Amino acid sequence: MKLFALVNSGLETISAEEIKELTKITPLTYQNVLEFSLEDKEEILKLIYGSQSIRKIIVSLGKFRTVDSINFNDVDLNLKDFFSDDLSFKVEVENVKGQENRISIAKMVVGKVFSKLKELNISPKVELKKPDLVVDVFFNGENYFVGIDLCGVELDARPYRVFPHAASFKGDMGYFFVRKSKFKLGNNLLVGFVKDGVIAIEAALNTSGFFVQNTKKKEFSLFKFPFFNKFDFQSFFTKTLADKSFQKNIIAFDESQQNITSARKNAQLAGVKELIDFHKISLDELDVKFKENMFDNLIFQITTKDEDKLNEIYYQASYVLKQKGTLLLIGRKNWKPSFSDKFKLLSEEEVHKGESVHKIWLLEKK
Repeated sequence: MKLFALVNSGLETISAEEIKELTKITPLTYQNVLEFSLEDKEEILKLIYGSQSIRKIIVSLGKFRTVDSINFNDVDLNLKDFFSDDLSFKVEVENVKGQENRISIAKMVVGKVFSKLKELNISPKVELKKPDLVVDVFFNGENYFVGIDLCGVELDARPYRVFPHAASFKGDMGYFFVRKSKFKLGNNLLVGFVKDGVIAIEAALNTSGFFVQNTKKKEFSLFKFPFFNKFDFQSFFTKTLADKSFQKNIIAFDESQQNITSARKNAQLAGVKELIDFHKISLDELDVKFKENMFDNLIFQITTKDEDKLNEIYYQASYVLKQKGTLLLIGRKNWKPSFSDKFKLLSEEEVHKGESVHKIWLLEKK
């Protein structure tokens, strides 16, 4: 079964690496889209519940160069595995400018879906508010990727993020920063100015093997699909994604008690509270609180109000960070930080998320 994974801009490379780690398959990579095939239902669900970088996973109905070329005549898929008379659907069009254009494309695709299903004696209903399934039409600037959304909701909007901070990120971006910091299983990580805890939580999920999505609620569209009718979900949900040891090697701090409280609550909802040490301490207390050369990786999200603390960050980082350890700084687009002579700049890049743009700098302790 051919699948498309939709990801936010800039996450394509890391998402391809993650898909390969979870499924041992190397996907084809396009702008915002990864293409690959999986036949085993458990492997598909492992990706849905375990991926931290994917926004949507859709079952391919085809890839087309133009709107006019969209058709389902040669679909290599048993549509009865997903459509039935009892299931309603709608078409969503993404990344196409102009509401009128999106509506026009949606109507055209609805007509072609009905035409194809009529051949199979299937007569589903169109439901715009709460459909049982969604047919996605995603334009990435070059191709229209059309498919059946397996979940019907955005996977990057984490169920644990009940107590959000306005300056924080969705789960996929938090995961992106964790990967960029070079944190891995066995490393000691310190997350500074933790806010609502997303970065620390994504790091814990990454190394724990716990599912990212909520397994207690059956809100995904896939539970209604005939394709999964006989699948043993209960057995699947008792498994972990991988044989990973659970180490409490992630520490997060903030100078605000409110942020620490929110982060702890979110971590509890994510099931990883026991894997993260949260501390309410000031930046200048790090060399007192923690041992010298204790951490392999540091991540600091620096908002405008924290930019004047950069020299103190370098001082504290040089003490608690191991030699060759990494320091990832996350800041605003127009910020031009100076660099301490105790660190070597490894990389610098812009990160786009919707209308907002951040920059990241990865440094290594000399």
